[in-house]
Amino acid sequence: MSSSIRTVIALLLFTILSLNATSQAETPAWHKVAYQVPAESSIGQLADKHYDLFAFFLSNALHGEGKTTFLQVAEHVRNKIQWRDDNGHNDYLDAFVRSYPFAKNVDLQGMPDSILLIAYLESQWHGKKGRKSADYGYWQLTPEVLKEIQTLDYISDKLKTTGINKLRSDATLSTQAAQAHLHRYHFYFAKVAGFAESDAWLLTFTAYNWGAGNVKRLLADMERRGVALSFANFYQALHAQHLEQPGDRSLKAAVEYVPSLWNIAQLIKAEHSR
Repeated sequence: MSSSIRTVIALLLFTILSLNATSQAETPAWHKVAYQVPAESSIGQLADKHYDLFAFFLSNALHGEGKTTFLQVAEHVRNKIQWRDDNGHNDYLDAFVRSYPFAKNVDLQGMPDSILLIAYLESQWHGKKGRKSADYGYWQLTPEVLKEIQTLDYISDKLKTTGINKLRSDATLSTQAAQAHLHRYHFYFAKVAGFAESDAWLLTFTAYNWGAGNVKRLLADMERRGVALSFANFYQALHAQHLEQPGDRSLKAAVEYVPSLWNIAQLIKAEHSR
């Protein structure tokens, strides 16, 4: 074998090993949480994944005053999320059970199962909930957001051509649209802004409710004031802003959003854990 051929083979082997190492290095740590469970699907398994993934994100992202404040708010909204009627029914538990035939087979497109908690909170998994002129469907997406999503080059032709109202009331198509929406947020926080993965996902969940523009503006304000950028510090700043403007419903919803998702994760684990 000539030296030139040996050199080419060595370069190819180096390239393959480098790509494998890069692929392994880029595998999110939450995969170890999501995929350590048995391969067989069950409603208890999904309940555990929702809880374990969210607990993982919170344990990695929360610290200091932000953690204390977050836990206080989570306790404050607990009754609202975990309340049951006289027959023992809870809207979010019912949503989880109702969604399971879909959720057990859905293509998450590399996203954590935790994104489904958003749909449980937003619509209680009802395809025709809300106002068609505003928030509507499983993921409570607005016409403006969907029209913007439909301009993206990388979404499917079916997403681009299906009518807004039909799309929002279809479990598969609305989920795909929500994933495209969430992907843009997560890409910004994780790849552009450079947040750690747990921080990036929690900021993504907040942005889904409050809007990416609002989240970015608050982060920019924190940076101007010399506050270290993290989800914990962001949440503390968000809560402080809410206390300054208690009548602002948008701020109140933003403060309660991620704690509410966490309460849903706890609720369904308590009910369905294997």
